[in-house]
Parts: sequence; structure tokens; C-alpha cells
Amino acid sequence: MIPPLRAPALHAPTEATAEEAGCAVAQWQLAAAQDMTYLDVKYPESSYGRGWVKAAFYVGLDRFAAAMGDEYLLARVRQYSFDNGLELGDRPWHGDDQAVAAIYANVALRDGNPGMMEKTQEQFDHIIAQNHTNSLEFIEPTDGSTEGTCQLRWCWADAIFMAPPAWALTTQVTGDDRYLDYAASETRAIIEYLQDPESGLLFRDSRYFEARTEHGLPVFWSRGNGWVFAGLARFIEAMPEDHPERPLMVETFQTLAARLVTIQREDGYWPTSLLDPTLILEPETSGTAFFGFGLAWGLNNGFIEGDEYVQSRDRAWDAMRAATENSGMVGWVQQIGKDPQSTTAGTSQLYASGGMLLFASEMLDHD
Repeated sequence: MIPPLRAPALHAPTEATAEEAGCAVAQWQLAAAQDMTYLDVKYPESSYGRGWVKAAFYVGLDRFAAAMGDEYLLARVRQYSFDNGLELGDRPWHGDDQAVAAIYANVALRDGNPGMMEKTQEQFDHIIAQNHTNSLEFIEPTDGSTEGTCQLRWCWADAIFMAPPAWALTTQVTGDDRYLDYAASETRAIIEYLQDPESGLLFRDSRYFEARTEHGLPVFWSRGNGWVFAGLARFIEAMPEDHPERPLMVETFQTLAARLVTIQREDGYWPTSLLDPTLILEPETSGTAFFGFGLAWGLNNGFIEGDEYVQSRDRAWDAMRAATENSGMVGWVQQIGKDPQSTTAGTSQLYASGGMLLFASEMLDHD
């Protein structure tokens, strides 16, 4: 039996504690999980149980539930895992459809049940055996499909959130280092390929190397870099301290942190187009949630320090609470995409709720 949820809706979100805000966001999103009417467009990706959209929410829910020791929320995470049959998405070779494995792994670690990862191991073993070495250049498909030829590997920035933590956690469950080593090698490849040496930010994929906004500025997508920043935090904490690739992950995380605090808006949000703040003036919460989580995690774990990081984290937390309705719905969320787009106050998405839960989990001791 799943124990009852103890959290009511919020009365004053801007004054809510991390516990109150997180519980309200979790409650609202769980209730809305089967009803996509709050979306402007009912993307199939949003309702797909094993896909990256729901996985991003459950990654946040899992972390918040574990930090809280909330048996109701932990039970919902376990139920989600078994409802999925412990399987990856329909494209198990694709990094986005590997994101769910991180949730299965955390449940397996808590339950002491490594057998939960057998299906994931089978797919990951196959990927390792294939040993794809194709270019990371993103070439648009000509057959009408949505996949580029490079996506047999991780050739887009979002993949750093979706895949490497899942592979590293699979090593934690199984004791097999091959999964972590594969993830570390491929993550190095994507960082070296997509990171801009001048700004320290990452392009979403190779199609954006020469792209410019209407103001003639480079296109650096807020949520895309949020996926990277939050993904690196999750990956680093799942790696042994002596892993040879860990220093690169830490260095990249710290480089991003130092850059991010210089471009945060005064209202606490980050520009949707990071280096062109006047392109889109509305708030955007999915990037901000992941940046806030990364800063809070970095401060809590000693990877960054200094007043500029503390102040940036706190401004982001205030901004995220201001964007959360009394019901627990997180608004001002850019919808599914790959580059900067506009937002509205009443638009939400599961990954923004997941980002808010990640952030709240790191703010529990800072109320």
C-alpha cells in the first residue's frame, strides 16, 4: 500500500520552504501526469512513460523523495519503474531513451535488488559491443525522420543529462566498470566537440556552430546548457573520486558555473538565449531550475564557493518560487524544442517540475 501524501497546495509560494514547495510541485505533477490539457500542444513525448520527458520529472522526484525520506513519493517512484517494466525507451540506443535507467538504478540501490537492471544491462552491453565511432556532426535526415545520423552516439548537449548518470548508476548497481567507463569516454567526446572555448557554454549540437540570433549573436540555449550543468552534477556524484575522467567533468562544471553567474538576469532567471538577453524577455524556468540545482549542488558539495554563487543560487530560488502557482504548477516553461523559444506564465512541462524538485532537494537545509 502506498502511504498518503502529506503536502497541501501552497498559500504563498514565494515564501514557501523547500519542503513545502517541493511537495506541492510533486503533488501537482503527479496528479496531472495523465492529463496533458495544461500543455499548449499535447506532445506524444510528454505522455510516453519510458521517454525522456517523464524521466526528467521522475529523476527530480526520486532525488527529492530520497532527500525527504518521503515514503509516499518513494513508493510512486518505485511504482513508475515497475509500471515501465524496467525497460528503456523504444529507442534503447538513443541517449534520451536511456534516462529512465537512472531511476531504476536508484530504486535498485535502495531496495538492494540488482536484478532490476538486467534489461538495462542487456541494452547497454549491446551498445558497448557495437562501439559506434561515427562523427558527432548532426546531419539533418532526408527521409522525414526526426533522428540525425550522429545520434547513435551522444551528439547533442541534452544527452549529458539523459544518459551518463544512468550509465554511472548502472555501474554502482552491478559493480561493472564498463558502463561508467563508456559513459565517461562518450561524455568527454561531446564536451570536446560542443563546448565553445570562448564562452565556456555548449552549443546544443553542431547545427548551431554558425547559427546566429536575429541580433547577430551566437545561439546558446538556456535549457540545453541547463541539461549539461545539471547532468554533470549528477554524473560527477556517481563517479569515484579517482576516476581518470572525473577532473574533466569537474572542470567543465566549474567553467559553466563561473560563466552562468555573470549572465543571470536581475530577476533571477537566465535569458532563454544566454548571450542574447533581449531576444526573448519573458522568464524561462526549465533552464533556471537546472542552473539553480547545479549551483546549489556545487555549493553543498564544495565544488564551487563564494558569495557570487550563493547570491546567484538564492536569486534563482526566489525566481522559481515566484513562477510556481499555489497549486504547485511551475509556469513560464519553454516547451519541447532545441533552441530558444518564448514562454507564457501558464505553460508548464514535466521536466520543469523535475528541475524544481532537483533544486528543492538541494535547498532543504537553506530555508
